[in-house]
Amino acid sequence: MTINPSLPPIHLDFTVRKATNDDCAEVQQLIFSVLIEYGLKPEPATTDKDLFDLESNYQDGFFGIIEDGSKIVATFALTPITKACAEIRKMYALPESRGRGLGKWMVGYLLQIAKENRYKKVELETASPLVEAIHLYQKMGFEEKTFENKTPRCDKAFFMKLNQ
Repeated sequence: MTINPSLPPIHLDFTVRKATNDDCAEVQQLIFSVLIEYGLKPEPATTDKDLFDLESNYQDGFFGIIEDGSKIVATFALTPITKACAEIRKMYALPESRGRGLGKWMVGYLLQIAKENRYKKVELETASPLVEAIHLYQKMGFEEKTFENKTPRCDKAFFMKLNQ
């Protein structure tokens, strides 16, 4: 997957980079804490096992992190499902970094990567308690679709067709 989006820079207080396996422990801590905050259960043996080897599990995709100083404050990922469809995954932000436009920026960044890699559609699954995320996806033009339950803790699914 080519990663070279031409988007405006993120807010000056933050830096963005591709995650490495050196980030695994901090990424797990961030994602698991947000899941617990929303009453969802981390699943390190199944749904979240990708977080233990980010480089291998996202070698055909992208796993990004946003840092405030040296602290990871948000995660976001894109992975291929088929030749024509990619999936947004692992979009989480710590409470202190929310409300600053990071979610919108992350989705925009991932959509740009998907377009540059000629995907025709982007999908995602999410959980009802993640109300802010659902609102963001709908505001950005994602449409709800029939839920397939690929991810056990999720109960909602969305998609967006991409114009090339």
